[in-house]
Amino acid sequence: MAFLSVLIALLIEQLKPLGRGSAVYRLRQSMADFASRNFDAGQSRHGVAAWFIAVIVPTLITLAIYLLALHTSLLLALAWNIVVLYFTLGFRQFSHFFTDIQDALNHNDDATARNLLRQWKALDTVDMSASDITQQTIEHALVSVQRYVLGVFFWFILPIGPAGAVLYRLSDYVAGKWNHADSEASPALRSFAQRAFDLLDWVPARLTAIGYAIVGNFEDAVDVWRGYAQLWANRNTGVMLASAAGAAGIRLGATAGSAPSAPTEPGWTQEGEVASSNSGTEMPGAVPQPAHLRNVVGLVWRSVLLWMLLLAMLSVVSWVS
Repeated sequence: MAFLSVLIALLIEQLKPLGRGSAVYRLRQSMADFASRNFDAGQSRHGVAAWFIAVIVPTLITLAIYLLALHTSLLLALAWNIVVLYFTLGFRQFSHFFTDIQDALNHNDDATARNLLRQWKALDTVDMSASDITQQTIEHALVSVQRYVLGVFFWFILPIGPAGAVLYRLSDYVAGKWNHADSEASPALRSFAQRAFDLLDWVPARLTAIGYAIVGNFEDAVDVWRGYAQLWANRNTGVMLASAAGAAGIRLGATAGSAPSAPTEPGWTQEGEVASSNSGTEMPGAVPQPAHLRNVVGLVWRSVLLWMLLLAMLSVVSWVS
């Protein structure tokens, strides 16, 4: 059932992308605002309480509905899985920026590419060359793939099913929202939300890194992972991007030294985030050029197909047994 749920949800999302102004997204924002406004009083326990209200309560509600549906009918449980995955899993929630930037660069329209990247990640792109734009686009796209697809995929296939997908996506959302430069959240709430998401993303990020190594250049992926993951302040992001860089044979690091875990929502920047590496260390590999965007897309799709194949095999074994 998990394989069918993921496959159908991805197909529906490709046919009818979810708009960013949907009622579910507005509800998510309202709950996060309610939690921070009413429970964030500046101390650690208040941060835990606000995070619990914004993340755990919706997760438990999702789990309760799933268990009730599962007890009633497998088809009803499948339908609930698909509904939840439609709102939490999918490429189209961010891929239009990547595609538009790729098209602009392929037509040598650097100005449009800079403008699109600025709209997507609120970066200062005035002095960026085509190579700089490409590198930034690749890194932010890989992070988005992790947050919107592969990380959700991992948490969904756990026994809690759709509740895991909600837990992961809401945790990512509030970590980005409350660590936004304009957020009024207390330091305690900012810190706890970020640490909670880092914990939830620890295993998925490393499985993603392994997947990139398997479907790409395995030896280089492992070497770059071991030698350069520490360039990023957030180690989860570091291991994933370093492995992807080695697997694709390109040099990344444009977001190295930035604030932990760049948020995935369009237009969000975290307090203290920078747009270029300040680590003083460059990893091996080719300097990213627009042509490499297609290579990265291929790497991502091969990785997704790898995990879908493994899930399909597990589903077959489960049905047979």
